[in-house]
Amino acid sequence: MTYAPLGFNYLAWVTCVGLAVCQLQRDREWPLLRALPALSNLVALFAWLALTALWSPAGWSRIGTHLWMYALPLLICPLIAACPPFAARRALMHFVVASAVVGALCALHATGRLPPSALWARAVDAEGNQRIVTSILLAIGAALGAWFATQSDAPTSRAWWLLAAGLAALGLASQDRRTGMLALPLMLVAWAICAKGRTGLRLSLVLLVAAGSVAVLSNSDGVRARFAEGVAEFQAYRSSDEVATSWGQRLRMIERTAEMVAERPVLGHGLGSWRDLWRQRVSAGTALAEHSTPHNEYLLLAVQGGLPAALLLLAWLALLVIESARAGPPGRPALMVWLTLAVAGLFNVVLRDAKFALPLLLLAGLATSLLRDGRSTEATR
Repeated sequence: MTYAPLGFNYLAWVTCVGLAVCQLQRDREWPLLRALPALSNLVALFAWLALTALWSPAGWSRIGTHLWMYALPLLICPLIAACPPFAARRALMHFVVASAVVGALCALHATGRLPPSALWARAVDAEGNQRIVTSILLAIGAALGAWFATQSDAPTSRAWWLLAAGLAALGLASQDRRTGMLALPLMLVAWAICAKGRTGLRLSLVLLVAAGSVAVLSNSDGVRARFAEGVAEFQAYRSSDEVATSWGQRLRMIERTAEMVAERPVLGHGLGSWRDLWRQRVSAGTALAEHSTPHNEYLLLAVQGGLPAALLLLAWLALLVIESARAGPPGRPALMVWLTLAVAGLFNVVLRDAKFALPLLLLAGLATSLLRDGRSTEATR
C-alpha cells in the first residue's frame, strides 16, 4: 500500500490504526501507550502547535488541515503499542517484496523497455514530491531487505532477500531523485555503527558502505549527473526572488524563512501561517511565490510554533533513533526508518505533506513495534 495512490494510503492507515485501537480497547491495554519512547515530547509538540492556532493569521480550514497532519504521529502510537512483533515483521517483509517489484519496474523504465500501463504509471512516471517519496521508499526497501538477509540462517532465503534488496537499490539508482540516494548509504552507515563487535569491525563496515557508494556514483551516469547538478545549483545561487533552479529556490526559501523565525522565535507566527507570510515577502508572479511550504520540516515548525516546536520535533526524533539503536538487532529497522524520516525533513516537509507522512509513519510504526520483542533475535524471525 505504501506505493499506492494517496487514497489507498489513507485506507491502509485508517485500517491499521483502527484495528490497533480496537485491540487495545478489547484487551484493556491502553497503559502500553505510556511505555512508548518519546511520547511526552510528541504530545507536547501537538499541544503547543494547537495553542499557536490562537494567534495564527491563517484561516480555520488551513489550521484544521495542519492540525490533522500533525496529529498523524500521535495516531500511529496505538499501532506501535498493539501490533505484535511477528505481524509487524511480516508487514515489513511484504514492503520489501513490493520495493523489489517497484525497483525492477523503475530499472526497466529507465532502459525504455517497460511498456506504458496504468498499473505501474504512478511508480515509474510520478513527478514532484511523489517521485521523491518513491525514491525514499526504495532506499528503505533496499536497507530492510539487507537486514532481513542478515536475520536468515538459510542460504536460499538469504539470497532471496539480497536479491530483493538489490532490485530496490537498482531501481533507486535508475531514478533521478537525490533524497533516496543519500538515505540508503546513511541508513547502512548507521546500521554499521550500531553493529555488534569491535570498533575495527564497525569501522570496516562503514568504509565498505562508503566504497560502495563511491562505486555507484562513479559508474552511474544518472546518479553522478544529479549530484553534479545540485552542486552547480549551489554554486550558481544568487539571493533573488527570480531564482529558477531547484536548489536555488530551496536556498532562497531557507533564507527568507529564517527571517520569519527571527521575527517571532519563541511563540512563532501560528499554525498554518507560513504560506501567507511567504507571499507577503516574495515577488508575485515568480516561481517562488507558488510554493506552499519551505521544503524543510524543522523550519516550517519554527515559523509556526517558534524554536520550541522545532526543538520538540528534534528531541522526539532523536529519542526514537537512540531508543532504536539501543534495542539491538530488532531495533535496526526502526533505527533506519526514523533516521531517514529525520534526515528527509531537512529537504522536505515529511509530516505536513501526506505523500510523505502516511507511508513513512506507517513504516516507522511497524518497525518500532519490533522493539517490543525483547526476547532474542530469533524471536523476530
